[in-house]
Amino acid sequence: MQTISEEDRRRHTPVEGDATWQESFFLGWTDIRNRCAGHHHISLCPALNRAHVWTWLIVDGKEVARSQENEIPLPSGDLTDINIGILRFIAGEAIRELHLTAEFDDAKVDVDYKSYIDPVHIDINSGKLKLGSRHYESMGAVRGSVTHAGRTIEINGTGWQDHSWGSRRLSSNPAGRWVFAVFGEDLAFSLYSLASSIGTIIFGYVIDNGAVEPIEAAKCGFVIADDGISPESCDTTLWTRSGKGYRLRGRVVATALVGGPGWSGDGNHFWMDGLTEFEHADRVGGGLLEVSTLKAPTEEQRTVLKLV
Repeated sequence: MQTISEEDRRRHTPVEGDATWQESFFLGWTDIRNRCAGHHHISLCPALNRAHVWTWLIVDGKEVARSQENEIPLPSGDLTDINIGILRFIAGEAIRELHLTAEFDDAKVDVDYKSYIDPVHIDINSGKLKLGSRHYESMGAVRGSVTHAGRTIEINGTGWQDHSWGSRRLSSNPAGRWVFAVFGEDLAFSLYSLASSIGTIIFGYVIDNGAVEPIEAAKCGFVIADDGISPESCDTTLWTRSGKGYRLRGRVVATALVGGPGWSGDGNHFWMDGLTEFEHADRVGGGLLEVSTLKAPTEEQRTVLKLV
């Protein structure tokens, strides 16, 4: 895992002639005590001169606001201060800092994010995944406010932020599980279990007392509702490169759908996020469980079934 530079967090130049090249930027946050959460995602597709916003807000354990815009004209601003749709991201003076505002029709989010560590690069293209040339992310604290229905809620929660760019085929990842769980500055988890045409790919990292350790093995242990996509709970075990093991138990408080077009002939894609209260040992934390479900046989499964 490499640390990022100031240049990394700026907007990037697309590869000429590559219609699959995209750049995405995201902040997700949870305040489990107030049963509040926000998902704020933008993506830029220079080949189509288009951008999108996928964003929602949960208050009191219920989705209360959403903006889903898939055909926004491509903006000219840099990611250090960019306004797309109802979202505005402003980079802080330090590499760990980010400010976000979201102006929904009947709600407003105004929060500051500060990561516990310098953001780290992660390889998200293991196996046959094609999810971007570069990707960095971090976890940390979120402070600020949410205004909804004449009420202001002071947010004191946890966050997860990422930025990726490059050639992207979301269809290369037909299903998956993601766990983001933060217990405090000394303990946080980001775990991916992603299906590919050649099997499941496990990766991610743990922040443990200031050290960042890559995850090498895991079993997510999600329980999915009868609708086939909404997470209800998890009993997750994982192991880091040093051999240290952890067990996370999570209970979903509320869910919200996220997704949209993959662009460039890559189909439509969707996931279900669950605002989750986590337990580890005697501690309680907050975060998200994210699920995407398999909708057709993978290349490997088609071979077994003699469909190719």
